[in-house]
Amino acid sequence: MRHRKIKRKAASLILTAFFAAALNPGPLSAQAAAKSPVTEYDEKTLAKFADDTLEYWEIPGLIEQYNSAFRNQLASFYDSPDGGSMGLTKEQMLSLAAELREEAKEVDYDAEDMKPDLTRAEYKEYKANASALRNYAKQLEDAANGKSAAGLSQIRELRILREKQTVSACGKMREYEKRLAQARIAERKLELAGLTLESARRQQELGLYSAENVLKAEEEKNAAQAAFASAEAAAQSGKQDLLVMLGWRYDANPHIEKVPKPDTEKLARFHPETDSAKAIENNYTLSATRRTASTAQGGAVAKARKLQEQENQVRQSLDALYQDALYKQSVYQSAQTEFDAAEADKAAADRKQALGMLSRQESLSAEIAYLTALADYEAAALDLTAAIEQYEWAMKGLMEIGGQE
Repeated sequence: MRHRKIKRKAASLILTAFFAAALNPGPLSAQAAAKSPVTEYDEKTLAKFADDTLEYWEIPGLIEQYNSAFRNQLASFYDSPDGGSMGLTKEQMLSLAAELREEAKEVDYDAEDMKPDLTRAEYKEYKANASALRNYAKQLEDAANGKSAAGLSQIRELRILREKQTVSACGKMREYEKRLAQARIAERKLELAGLTLESARRQQELGLYSAENVLKAEEEKNAAQAAFASAEAAAQSGKQDLLVMLGWRYDANPHIEKVPKPDTEKLARFHPETDSAKAIENNYTLSATRRTASTAQGGAVAKARKLQEQENQVRQSLDALYQDALYKQSVYQSAQTEFDAAEADKAAADRKQALGMLSRQESLSAEIAYLTALADYEAAALDLTAAIEQYEWAMKGLMEIGGQE
């Protein structure tokens, strides 16, 4: 009878599309390559990401748009949003779903059209076929749009990867700024060592210095030269690591803005006693434990115990992060006080130099003291920013606790 032919046609359609797509998967579409299911940016912001300037706030967007690890995983998501179980691309699944819905309409139409000639059982079979086709179409659409269990898991993994890559890139940018400051100090120390050596040689010519004094000055200059080369190489290496992670070529030279000063007002709003509830709700490890069946964790009692232990870990870790942020704030405040004093000393030295009361060597020594205090102050600021951000990431769920792979 015709209803049996329709059943065979629907089954054939599903299997043919499945095997054809599995054997010859289509390429990642341009639209899929440009978008992320995690977030979307407007055109104005995307244009900012594409310029030749790196600003700290841009890092999450640059990760989404240009980070190779994230883009590769995003491509994998769009190639097979349901986790690869079917081997179909997003476009293929949506196309197949549309065909199945059309087929379901035809079956429904035939059922109503032929109803007078069908037995009650045959009519029910027609309707069941149509319902099965629609259900399968819905499964394909959910998988294509990341709404299936596997698709949601992939989106969650994309979000975790983006956040981890963002944390890493932010750390690299802060570290680069520290290294750059140390390279500047090393450069001034090399200049001072060169002046000291020149002075030693003049003193030797006047019979006031021995050869040993000159040799010591030469060794100090050589050490300063090596220290500068090492500091400069470290800064360049840090810069390359950062830029490659954000999509530039390793030899690119974009303008890199300084990391903004720490937002201490955020720290004032942190309250680990109450914030822990949100951190527990969002924690990725806890979420995975909740989703895993009790039977896979030794039973309901064992799962409940594990959840309780992980919740306690989140509370303890969040409090530790808060205490660390408070400590970094105190270091930052102390460094600021020392920098203010060094800045005043540098201003006094500059006035003396303008009046001819200070030698170039003395002026350089004052500048090195100032740059050292400035580097310590900026490093303390960067460390405080990192501590504040780490607390915020923990609130969003990104906190390492026991049981996380």
